[in-house]
Amino acid sequence: MTVQTNRRAILFGFGILIGAALRIWMLFYMGVFDMEAYYTWAKHVLNEGVTGYYPGVYYPLQMQIFEACGWIVAKFGVPFFIIFKLANLLFDLGSLIILLLLLKRQKANPAYALFYWLHPWFLTVFALGYVDFQFTFFILLCLWLIGAGTTRNYLAAGIPLAAAFLMKPQTQILIVAVFLFALFRFFKRRDSRPFALLFAPVILFLSYEIWFTLSAAPGESAPALILPLSYVNVTNIMPALTAQMPNIWTPIAFLLRAPGQPIILVSDQILLFSVIPIKYLAAAAVLMSVGLHGWRVERATAIPPDKSFAVSFLFASLAVPFLMTSGHENHLFLATVLLIPLMCELPRYAKAASQVLIFVQFLNVYVLYGQGPHWLMNLFEKIRVDETMLVFSLISIVCFALVAKPLWSRRIQPLAGPA
Repeated sequence: MTVQTNRRAILFGFGILIGAALRIWMLFYMGVFDMEAYYTWAKHVLNEGVTGYYPGVYYPLQMQIFEACGWIVAKFGVPFFIIFKLANLLFDLGSLIILLLLLKRQKANPAYALFYWLHPWFLTVFALGYVDFQFTFFILLCLWLIGAGTTRNYLAAGIPLAAAFLMKPQTQILIVAVFLFALFRFFKRRDSRPFALLFAPVILFLSYEIWFTLSAAPGESAPALILPLSYVNVTNIMPALTAQMPNIWTPIAFLLRAPGQPIILVSDQILLFSVIPIKYLAAAAVLMSVGLHGWRVERATAIPPDKSFAVSFLFASLAVPFLMTSGHENHLFLATVLLIPLMCELPRYAKAASQVLIFVQFLNVYVLYGQGPHWLMNLFEKIRVDETMLVFSLISIVCFALVAKPLWSRRIQPLAGPA
């Protein structure tokens, strides 16, 4: 081992320690108001069970994780936000480890993992307390387990995918992406192995469905629809063109808003040609783009299975927050994590766009919640949030296009060596 290698190892270890220290310090900060909602749900589920109290905003497995955190809070009397953030930290550490494994498998520089561990965007999301770290861990684990794409690999990878599918709405598009890719693969090559990736999600969903149905109170109407409808109706919870996510709908909402009306209050139920709500137009655009992208990736025979799904998952998780209405400021989180193991393979312009895109998301949450260095907040304090978000959205749209361009190509190849 050379002196230079020793130095890199020491710097890498120092970076890991700094990231861990910052996260431990952030455990004692309350975070965004969503934390209180998590705790409220946890107390209800503790008292009534997940089938007795199911708000449908997040899905059953995530509610049970909240329940476990709530039980620890009640048992030991620790401030609730510490325990809920500690759960995030455990999944966060798991994601870091899997990112390192993914980078090692593709012979990429492990220092890319420090981008995840030390970037202010990821640190800010952790500080605010969003639980996106939890389902993101399972998606990364799924990609790791896909490996060479044998039936056994797909069956194993389907287990963490099933867990993520039963946690938060952002994973629904990944199930769609898997199904379409498997369908294209079967029609073209008569290869049914990718369908095995859906086995565990279907079984786990049906298991919860049976549990919900059998646990219904006597006389309750249509108990079998409670769980499925929560997946269908989730986009109606906040029917806005954009819910603080700087995307393609932000400039449109800015132009359509009434005088003095905040962007977040512009509805996505506005009718196009007096017939079709804009929301359905956006959903169609997402499904068509994800489907067409899956078809193109499947046709790229040189891409190994794990890379095919990594690219498909990344594109889908980018498309939803940028093209779908009701996008929240944290909905791009999964895509920003999935960018990291692929970032070393992107052309320079896409790498630069990735960096700018992630940094703009960091600025966006700082402006929204007023948490951060005083000099940064002073920079924006005299600028109204809607105008600032408009600027952020225009930058983000350009970056999205630049990042999506190489992902759209069928010529993405495995790494030739370390990067």
